[in-house]
Amino acid sequence: MTPTREILWNVDSLGRIAIYALMVIPFAFLTFGLARRVKMWRIGRPEDRFDNWTTRFKSAVHQSVLHGRINRPRNRYGGLMHLLIFWGFVTLFVGTIIVMVEDDISVPFLHYSFYRGDFYLGYKLAMNLAGLLLIAGVLMALYRRLVAPVATQDTSADDIVLLAFLLVLAVQGFTLQALRLAVQHDPWGPWSFVSYPIALSLRGLSTSWLEALHEANWWIHFLTTYVFLSYLVYSKMVHPFTSLANVFFRRLKPLGELEPILNIEEAETFGVAKLEDFTWAQLMNVDACMHCGRCLEYCPTFNTGKALRPRDLVLEIAGYMADRGGIFSGELGEGANSARFRWGAGADRELIGGVVSTAELWDCTTCGACMEQCPVFIEHVPMIVGMRRNLVLEQSEFPSELNNVFNNLERVASPYQFPPNQRAQWTRRLETPVREMAELDEGDEVEVLFFVGCLGSFDSRNQRTTVALARILQQAGINFAILGKEETCNGDPARRVGNEYLAQMLAQQTVETLNSYTFKKIVTACPHCFNAIANEFPQIGGNYEVVHHSQLISQLIAEGRIQLDPESAVARGKVTYHDPCYLGRYNHVFDEPRSVVNALPGVELTEMRRNRRKSFCCGGGGGRMFMEETTGTRINQARVREAMETGAEMLAAACPFCMTMFEDGIRGVGADETFKVRDIAELVAESMIRPQVLADDAADDPAE
Repeated sequence: MTPTREILWNVDSLGRIAIYALMVIPFAFLTFGLARRVKMWRIGRPEDRFDNWTTRFKSAVHQSVLHGRINRPRNRYGGLMHLLIFWGFVTLFVGTIIVMVEDDISVPFLHYSFYRGDFYLGYKLAMNLAGLLLIAGVLMALYRRLVAPVATQDTSADDIVLLAFLLVLAVQGFTLQALRLAVQHDPWGPWSFVSYPIALSLRGLSTSWLEALHEANWWIHFLTTYVFLSYLVYSKMVHPFTSLANVFFRRLKPLGELEPILNIEEAETFGVAKLEDFTWAQLMNVDACMHCGRCLEYCPTFNTGKALRPRDLVLEIAGYMADRGGIFSGELGEGANSARFRWGAGADRELIGGVVSTAELWDCTTCGACMEQCPVFIEHVPMIVGMRRNLVLEQSEFPSELNNVFNNLERVASPYQFPPNQRAQWTRRLETPVREMAELDEGDEVEVLFFVGCLGSFDSRNQRTTVALARILQQAGINFAILGKEETCNGDPARRVGNEYLAQMLAQQTVETLNSYTFKKIVTACPHCFNAIANEFPQIGGNYEVVHHSQLISQLIAEGRIQLDPESAVARGKVTYHDPCYLGRYNHVFDEPRSVVNALPGVELTEMRRNRRKSFCCGGGGGRMFMEETTGTRINQARVREAMETGAEMLAAACPFCMTMFEDGIRGVGADETFKVRDIAELVAESMIRPQVLADDAADDPAE
C-alpha cells in the first residue's frame, strides 16, 4: 500500500544528504562525552556489580523507565512533571527514528510502510500527544523553578537552557507539521489534533510562502536538534544515560551494610583521599545525580542548618571529577550555594578539605534518608564513611570528643569507661536472676541470647529499657541468657565514624564469643546492634537469626504469651512513635513497633508528619551522639517539637540512641514536665497483667 504521505516532504536530495552528514557532529560529541565519563569511572577501584542480571534489569525498568522512586506520593508534582518530559521526549525520539526507517529502509528495501492504516492514525495521535505532554512537563518545570521554587532545589543556567531547548524543539515540531498540513491537505490531518487547528489558520497564506516557511523551519529544527544533542552530554541532561546505568548497577546488598576494608592489616592506604580511592561504581554514582534535591527533603543536617547537604557533596565530587576529565569539564552555570558547579573549578585541589569540607563529613548522622529518597540510588553514606576512614586512620583528624570514645573502645570494649564486669549489674533490679552464657552447662542451649549493648548495659536511663525487656522475656517464659562481662561493643560506633580498624577488631571479638555458644536467635533492643549483627557480621563468619525487641514483643502479644492489663494507666490518650533510622529505613521494621503501641490499653497512636521511610533522624547516629552539635538547630530538638505537634503527651521509642537524644531534646525545649519519652518495652512491661514490681531505678546503678 502506498504511504499516506510523502516522507521528508519539501526536502530535496541535497537536504537529505546534509541531514546525515551533519548528524556525525552531535553523535561525535555524544560519543566523546560518554566515553570520557566512562574513562573517569574506570579510575576507581574494582567492585563486582555484575551479578543478578535479572534483578538489575527489572529494577532499571521499574525505577528509571516507570519512575518508581521519582513518582512517590509526596512528590506527585515533580514525579508527574518528570514523567511528562521523559515520555514526551522518548516518544518523539522514537517517532523520529520511525521517520528515518520509513524513508531509508522500509520503502526502498523492504517495500513496507509504517504510514498506512491504523498504525498511521496511532502514530499521528501519539506524536501530537507526546509533544503536548513534553510542553506541559517543561512548563511545569519552568513554573517550579522560576515561579514557585522549593527549598531543596537550586536552579542554574544549565536548567533553563535545557528546558528552553526542549520547549523550542516541541514547538518547532508542531510548527513543521502544521505548515505541511496547510499545503498538503492530508485527509488524515484532523487526527493531528494539535497541529491541524494551526494548519487551518495558515491556509490563507500562499503555497510558496508556506513551503518557504516550512523549509526554513525544517533546517532550524534540525540544527537546533543537533546543537541540543551536542550539548546534552556536557550538561545535567546526561542523567538519562548515567542514571539508568547507576540504577542497573546499584548495590543490591542491605542498605545498612558498609563494606569493610579487606585485608586491613596489609593495606597501605585507608579510606578515600582521592578519586582513585572510590570504587568505579561510586564514581558513576556522582555522575548520575539529577540535581533534584530529593536527598535533602528528610536530611537532618540540611533541615537544621548544618554544612552538609548530600546533593551538594555529590555535586562537589562530580565537579572535581569533571575537572580531572579535562576538556568540556564542569557544567554551565553555578548552583545557588557556592562556586562548586562552575567550569574548571580546579583539578589540583585536595578531595578532603579542598573539595569536600571536613565539616560536611562530620555532620552526617548516617541516617540513610538521602539514600532512601534518591531516585537513582546514589549511596551517599558509604562515600562519607570512606572519607571519614581516611581522616581517622591516615590523618588522625577527627572531633576531639571521639578521643575518649576510641580510648574506651580499645581499653574496655565500650564507648564508656565502665569495666566489663559491670555489664550485668542491671540484673540486680530483677527478682528473678538472669543467667549468663558462661554459667550454662556444657551443651545447654538457650532459646534466645539477649544482646544488651553498651547503652543498655551502662547508661542509667537505658538500663530501665533493658530491665523491662528482661521482665517481658521472663513473663513470657522464654529461656534466655546474656553474655554479661563477655559482651563487647560490636564495633558499630567505630565503623560509622571511620575507625574501621577498631571496628573490625571489636566485631571479630564479638563473633568469636557468639560462635562459642549455642542459641537459636539473638534479640536486642538496639537497632544499631541489630543492624551490625544482621547485616555486617556475616562478612566475618557471624551468621545468626537476629530480631529486634519490637518484633519479639509484637509476636509475644499476638501469641498471647504476654497479656496487657486493660486497666493499666501507664500510657493513655495519644502516643506518637519515632522510627529509628537503623531499624526502619535500614531494615524495614515499621509495623511491629506500631502493633505494640496499638496494643497498649487506652492508647491512640498518632503519627508525626515524617514517619516510616520518611522518618526524621534523632541526631544520634553516625557517632553524632558522642560529638558536640554547635551549628544550626539541634536535630533532637527539631524532632521533639515535631512529636509535640501531634498533640501527644508521650513519645514511644525503640532505640537507646534515640532515647538518649530525646531525653536531652525534651529538656532542651523545656518540655520535661509535660512531655515524656519511653521505650516500648517499658510501656509493655508496666502494662502486663500482674507485672512484677519495678525496682527502684537508682538502686545498684553502676552508672551513678
